[in-house]
Amino acid sequence: MLESRWYEGREQALVKHTFLDTYMPAQIPKIVSWADTFCYVDLFAGPWQSRSGDCSDTSFGIALKRMCEAKAKQAELGRSVRMVAHLVEKDPKNFVELVEAVKRFPDVEVHCYQGMAEQHAATIAAALPVRAFRFVVIDPKGVPDIRKFQCLIEPDRTEVLLNFMFQFANRFAGSQDRMPTLEGWLGDLQGEAEWRSEFVELRGADREAAISERARQVLKRMGTYAFAPALTVDETDVDRTLYKLIYLTRHPAGIKVFRDAHRKALETQSEYRTAKKAEVRKNATGMDDLFAQTTVMEPGERSARAISEGETQARALLLQRIADSADGLEWKALWPAVLDACVVTYGALGEIARGLWSSGEVEVPAWQSQAVKRPKDEFHFRLPQAG
Repeated sequence: MLESRWYEGREQALVKHTFLDTYMPAQIPKIVSWADTFCYVDLFAGPWQSRSGDCSDTSFGIALKRMCEAKAKQAELGRSVRMVAHLVEKDPKNFVELVEAVKRFPDVEVHCYQGMAEQHAATIAAALPVRAFRFVVIDPKGVPDIRKFQCLIEPDRTEVLLNFMFQFANRFAGSQDRMPTLEGWLGDLQGEAEWRSEFVELRGADREAAISERARQVLKRMGTYAFAPALTVDETDVDRTLYKLIYLTRHPAGIKVFRDAHRKALETQSEYRTAKKAEVRKNATGMDDLFAQTTVMEPGERSARAISEGETQARALLLQRIADSADGLEWKALWPAVLDACVVTYGALGEIARGLWSSGEVEVPAWQSQAVKRPKDEFHFRLPQAG
C-alpha cells in the first residue's frame, strides 16, 4: 500500500503511482492469461527521491512487485509465465541504487542500462520477444524527442504510458523560443509542420484541450493506436495542470482498465489537494475551518469535478452517438469510444446506460428485465421509435 508520508513535497508522484498500482494488478492477469511473457520497460527509471526504504514509492518498484505477485498467482493456477523488465537510468548514482534495488525481485528477469534512454531504445526493442506483451513507461523529467522511442511505441502487443509535460508545451506554444525536441514530434512524425500558430489565440481550458488533443493524436499515429486517453496531474497548491499521463492502447479491454485506475488516481489527487487547501486555510487563520467539508474529497476540487463532469459528458456523448446512427448501435460499438473521450469508468457508464433505458430515453429490445444491471455487448441501443 502506498503511504502518503513518502510523498511530502512530491504529491504528483503519488497520483502517478496510485494509477500504476491500480492498473498493473488489474491488467497483468488479463495479459498473462494468453501471453507467456510480460515485459515492463521504464526508460527513465530512477529511483527519484525514494523515501520508502525499499523503492515501493517508485514506478519500477511498484511494477516489479506487481509482476512478482502475478507470476506467483499464475503458478498457483498451473501456468508458467516469464516476467521481464528493461530499466534505463542516466544518473550514475541513481543507477547504482537501481541495480541494488532490483535484487529484491528475483522472480523478474531485470536488465538495467546506464545512460541516455535514446541510446538504449533500439537495443531494448530488439531484445523484446516478438510475441511478448510490452508495457512501456516514458516518464522523463524534461522534454525528449519522443520519435526516438518509436521503435518501442509502434510494435503490436504494446501499451504505453507517457508523461506529456504540458507546462513545457503550453509555455513553448506561446513563445518565439525554439524547442526542437518538442516541436519535432508534436508537429508531426517528420517534424516539418508548424503547430504553434494553431494555439496563439486560445486561452485557458480551450488551449489546454487543443494542445493535449494534438499530443494524443500524434502519439496514436506513432503506433496506430485506437485509444489515447489522458490523466491530468495538477500542481499541489494551485488549480493548474502540471502534466498529462497519456495512455496508448489498441484494445477496449485496455481502456476499461485505464479508466478504473484513472478514477482511483483522481480520487487520490482530490483528497490530498482538499487536505492541502484546508491546511493552508488553517495556517492563514490560526484556527480549524469549522465549515470544512466532512468528506475527504471536496466536490468543488478540480479532480472531483473532473469525475462528476466526466459522467455528465459521457451521458451526452452516449446519446449523441446513438442519435447519429439511424439504426442504432450495439453496446460494444458504443462504450469504448465514450471511455476514450470521457472521464468515466465502464461501470459508471453501464449505470448511465441503464438509467437511460429505464427512463425510456433509449430503447434496448434485448434488455428485458430490471434484474440485468449492466448492458451486454450484443445489446442494441436506439432512440425511441416514432408512433
